[in-house]
Amino acid sequence: MICKCQNKPYSYFIATVFGQCIGTELQWTSFIFGWISICAWLVAYFPQIRMTLLLRKSEAISTLFLFSWVSGDVCNLFSVFLIPTLFTQRFLAVFFFLVDVVLISEHLYFTKTKKKYKSLNLKMSCLELTIYLIVIIFLFNDLFIYGAVGHVQLVSFEDKYSFCKIQSEGTKTQKYIGTIFAYIASVFYVGSKPAQIYKTKQRKSVEGVSFANILSTCIGNVSQAVSVIIEDPNNLLEKMPFIISFLIPAFLDVVSLHVGQFKTYGNKKRTLRVKDFNLESIHTVEMNDLRSENTVNTDVSIMR
Repeated sequence: MICKCQNKPYSYFIATVFGQCIGTELQWTSFIFGWISICAWLVAYFPQIRMTLLLRKSEAISTLFLFSWVSGDVCNLFSVFLIPTLFTQRFLAVFFFLVDVVLISEHLYFTKTKKKYKSLNLKMSCLELTIYLIVIIFLFNDLFIYGAVGHVQLVSFEDKYSFCKIQSEGTKTQKYIGTIFAYIASVFYVGSKPAQIYKTKQRKSVEGVSFANILSTCIGNVSQAVSVIIEDPNNLLEKMPFIISFLIPAFLDVVSLHVGQFKTYGNKKRTLRVKDFNLESIHTVEMNDLRSENTVNTDVSIMR
């Protein structure tokens, strides 16, 4: 809904599309980093959902990690609507909750079902990529057209529109409960990462864990933290649980999971020692090069 702002100058486009009043440099910087975070998070979950769906298995994802992360998202959802927060924080909170439903459904189905599925090829086809590009272009095109039309209407008929709604400060009780939920969410978020790190270390493999998901998650967390800090640098104490929820998981992702485990287990090749009875010799081959027809009359022992 198109609305106008009391303080000028302000962005007519932002007021039209998002109903926000953006005018100062700090507001613009916070807004840009907030939407960088949203874009990163929109991308972050998709690779993991796609990978799990195509591999038809979810053993790589720690159940404890998923439970902790979803619990954090639920607490975060309550907190951002009880205390004054950025629009991008509220948008992400709702988005996280919806995606959690998909992640949990996938994980429960592929870990609990007794039926064994054959994994599909993870390589993205030209048709699949084309569909994604069309959807993205369509969404951005509609967004910019709507914003451009609203901009013209505000410039021409600004007096006819009402002022944008100012976010309510809420009662002291709401702030108190919201802050408690925010701190509980930060505990769940921080605690979820070690569970996944331990799971990957236990499996000694990153197969089934999306590298793109980890990278996009880091970008989303860091940019959202910057957005929250810049928006009101003088009020960081109240925002501390959100800052903790963004920065510490990002640090754990970069240092422990991304840099450490993907480097350690990502390029690790498993080999087999194969004894050929016809030639009476032992060969060492990579598992990926093995074919079933080559192992009919062979004695195989696994090496790591």
